[in-house]
Formats: sequence, C-alpha cells, structure tokens
Amino acid sequence: MALEALFRCLMNKQDIQAALDVALSSGEIDPRDAGLATELSYGYLRFKKRIEYVLSRFLKDPGQLTPKMRLAMGVAAYEILFLDKVPAYASVDWAVEFSKSKPGARLAGLFNAVLRRVSELGDTAHDPDYFRKDASLPEFLSRWYSCPQWLVDMWWREYGEKDATLYLEAQLKAPAIGFNLYGHPEAEELYGVIAGWPEIIDIEGMSFALPAGTSFEGEPDPPMSRQSFAARQAVEALDPETWTGPIWDACAGRGGKTRILLEKNLSVFASDPHRGRLEALKRELPDVETFVANAATDSPPKKPGAILLDLPCSGLGVLSRRPDTKWKRKPHDLVDLTRLQTEILQNAYDHILPGGVIAIITCTLNPEENEGLITRFVSAHPKVSVKKEWTTPPNSPLNEFFYATLLKVD
Repeated sequence: MALEALFRCLMNKQDIQAALDVALSSGEIDPRDAGLATELSYGYLRFKKRIEYVLSRFLKDPGQLTPKMRLAMGVAAYEILFLDKVPAYASVDWAVEFSKSKPGARLAGLFNAVLRRVSELGDTAHDPDYFRKDASLPEFLSRWYSCPQWLVDMWWREYGEKDATLYLEAQLKAPAIGFNLYGHPEAEELYGVIAGWPEIIDIEGMSFALPAGTSFEGEPDPPMSRQSFAARQAVEALDPETWTGPIWDACAGRGGKTRILLEKNLSVFASDPHRGRLEALKRELPDVETFVANAATDSPPKKPGAILLDLPCSGLGVLSRRPDTKWKRKPHDLVDLTRLQTEILQNAYDHILPGGVIAIITCTLNPEENEGLITRFVSAHPKVSVKKEWTTPPNSPLNEFFYATLLKVD
C-alpha cells in the first residue's frame, strides 16, 4: 500500500494523502496496517534524500533499478533505519520477495546484499559525520536534512544559519496534532476533558494542540475537526475580533478558518473554486453562505467589510505535514505563485469596502510570497497600509510555519 501511494505521489504527482487514501480504500484494512502504511509513506518522504545517500554507499548503479524497485529498496531502508518495532530481517525479507515480482530481473541477491549492509550500520546511519563524506557544507545539509539543494540554499540565504537550521529540523518531524471543537455536539464536555491532559502544547479558544503521535481512544462520533493549530495562531495574530463584517473568506477550502471566525460570532460567507471542498465545508458548517468562485477573477455577491485570503502558496512552511511538497516544487513554481497571489490580492482590493481590511495568510517560508508580495502591493497602492504583520516563531514546537499580515484599505 505504501509503495503504491508513493509511486502515485512521486511519479504521477498526486498529493501523498490522496494517493494513500486510494491505496487504503482497496479493501478491509486493519487499522494497524493502515497506520504502518501511513508511517512508511510520510516517513520515507521526510527522509528520502538521506535514505538515497545511504543506499548509494552500497549500490554502485541505482539506475539499474526501475523507479518502483528503487522505492521498494528505499522504503525497506526506512523501516530498517527508523522503525524500531520492525525487525531488520523482516524488512529485508519482504523487500527481497517484492524484488522477485519483476520476472527475469534477478534482483533478489542485490536487494538482500544492500539491505543487509544497511542493517549493519546501526547508529552510524544517524551520525551527521557519516553524511559529510566528500561533501561541501551545502551538500551535507541537503543530505542530512533531506531537502533539495535549492531549498536549503534559499533558507540559508534568506533566514540565516540559526533560523534556517530550525526550519530544516522541523520539516523532518511530524506536525503537532490540532483540532477545533467548535460546532461539535459534545464540545463543552470534550473541552473540559482535553484541557486537563498533561501533554497539551497549547489551547486557543476551542482549538487544541497535542504532540505528534498522540492517540485517541474512543474518539466521539462525529469525530473532532482536525485543524492546524499553527494556522489558528496565524488567524488570531490578525485580531479578527476587530474586523467589520460581513467577512468574505475567499479561499475557504474546507472551512478551517471559516470555523474560527464563526466561533468568534462573526458574519462570514465563503467561496472556493473547488466545488468538492465547499460541499465538505457545507456539511460541517451548514449555516454558512457559500458560492463557487475564483478569488483572482470573480466578484462576491455583496460588498465585504473584511476579506480573508488564505493564499495559494508553495507550502514550504508545512513540509512536516506535506513532505512530498519538497520533492515536487521547483524554483520556477515560486514565480508563478507570486503572480497568482498578486492577482487574488488585486481582486480583493477591487471589492473591499472603503475602510475595510484584507487579511492575508500563507503557509510558506519564502519571502517573495510573503513580505516581498506585501511590499510590492503596498508600493503600488497608496491607499493600502500594513496594519499588522506576524510569522510563526522559528522555534515553534508545532513544526509548522505561517505568515500573516493585515492590510488597511482607506
């Protein structure tokens, strides 16, 4: 299942969660097996480059393997190096058996030899010095932190060594678990129970943050609404209580930020270009007025006093949650995204009531999509001023990073 999901993700450019959902829908799956497939998929993507370097020390010609065979060897290596509960011999065994699925290739001996060498590394495979061999500092950082070279270089250049290192370390970890109880039929009872848990990282309104890997026994039905706590912090940083309604959530998606605004008793209407996302929003928040719209070109049905733009972005701030992003994004993508962001921002400016505010949030770590975007827009629009600007602290325990700014339109 993990191999199928990873192949769809890396070769067919599907999002890893969507690819995993397809793989797990093939029949009745034991929850433990589903959990292992998820761990293998996300874990491999987080550590892909580190794993590939380890394998390269024992594999003279990786090109002799097909993409799916390379994935199989990589996933088996991930199990051996990072999953203590899976015996190394079991990982070697399933990978060797899988190698036999390509008739005539005679890969079993190769798989067996390489993976046994990997299993003999022990703690060496987790020693940074092992990855420094014949490497410049940028090459070492790319190997150790399992990131494309261009991304490491950009963070180092734009944020400096200290903060860039914190960002690189965070994207190798799983994100904190976040959820919002607003609208749940048992919200008050659940709030009292969960607020007393000793492992709680933070609480804001009806939202909670818990350490990654926290398990829930007997989760209520309906389940609690998952929501990034770091995203909640970004909304809170812009003082939504001070916004004048009605508020147009113009890139609403499934309604995570709409839910926060409703929790604050604000008047909200929402739009998104994807009908399926709006239908999901409507199921959870049936009282919200919704309409399908492109935030870059379409007009709202009424003039808003505030507009919330959860802008499409490169997603480089949430690699802990979406590790496949770092293997799919290319530097030229960032230019196209800033152009789209500018179009959406201009459309919001064209429809906001005088004296209103435009709240902008991104989940990326790229100044051109954040501070640079705002600086250019404000320079081109004399009636616009920056009222507030905020970023997730680099040492946040949530392992996700957002940028947020509030623009005043006179």
